[in-house]
Amino acid sequence: MGDSFSDKRRSVRTRRLRHALCVFNNGASALDVTLRDLSAGGARVVGDGLPFLPRTFDFRVREGDGAYSIRRARLIWTDGKTAGLEFIALRQRVIDAGHPRACSRI
Repeated sequence: MGDSFSDKRRSVRTRRLRHALCVFNNGASALDVTLRDLSAGGARVVGDGLPFLPRTFDFRVREGDGAYSIRRARLIWTDGKTAGLEFIALRQRVIDAGHPRACSRI
């Protein structure tokens, strides 16, 4: 029986290496990040500028087919170069990446 933090996670974390965006200010601002780990409840990202993220924002990950997966996220922690996010809303999938308002929930 371990007492490590990973033993207390609610869902399994999967390693990823994908480009992602943290979008805020009603879509007027975005921060490029790299997705490193993903679970049903959150993600770990790396990048510059993480301390400047607002408390909540849209987290967008480009999928293999060119569409985006969008989740509302909350910044839980950051050490300046790495951050932990918690997902706080349903996932949406943008079917046409050129038209971000054409979303469907999945």
